[in-house]
Amino acid sequence: MIYTDEDKAYLRAFRNNVDYDGIKAKQQIKKALLSNKHIIHVLNNNELEEADAEPDDYFGINIIPYYMISPTQSKVQNFLTFQVSYTSIPQYNKLTKYLQIIFIVLCEQQDIIDRDTSIPRHDLLGALIQDQFNNTNICGHKITLVSDRELVVDTSYAARELVFEQLTDNNLVRTRNGISKLTNKDFYAKVPQSED
Repeated sequence: MIYTDEDKAYLRAFRNNVDYDGIKAKQQIKKALLSNKHIIHVLNNNELEEADAEPDDYFGINIIPYYMISPTQSKVQNFLTFQVSYTSIPQYNKLTKYLQIIFIVLCEQQDIIDRDTSIPRHDLLGALIQDQFNNTNICGHKITLVSDRELVVDTSYAARELVFEQLTDNNLVRTRNGISKLTNKDFYAKVPQSED
């Protein structure tokens, strides 16, 4: 089977496609985290700092869009992971659903205290995440912190889990051939295009 550049472009379009909420939310969270110089600093990746790395270089290394890290680390690293899930469509209302954004911060025991503040690094990162996301509309509607707790992961990492929640639209947009339309059961209306 031949996979063309057009096929690859079709897949890349999902980064900005308004239909699939999981990818869209993760792209917005990624952008927000990488624009926060305090989070980048507190992650304390000396190797990237010495290389004068750009914030994008932290993505996939210290900022990860899933909760999975290698069980064996050859160097001290701190991680900020995030996941999104949609659950519990309210009964009798199929137009909305709940979005949960789950951040899990993992900080290596050997690098647990932030040298600038004397605050445990996982707590400081938790505070920075709360400051940036709580009661904002970063994913389109007001998002609220509903859980903040320390976790026991293993003997190498201190961890903190923050869960944010919002009530959001339930897949009301459908894009075909680059045209987005609002859809609800049998109703199908064209979304107004901006005149930029």
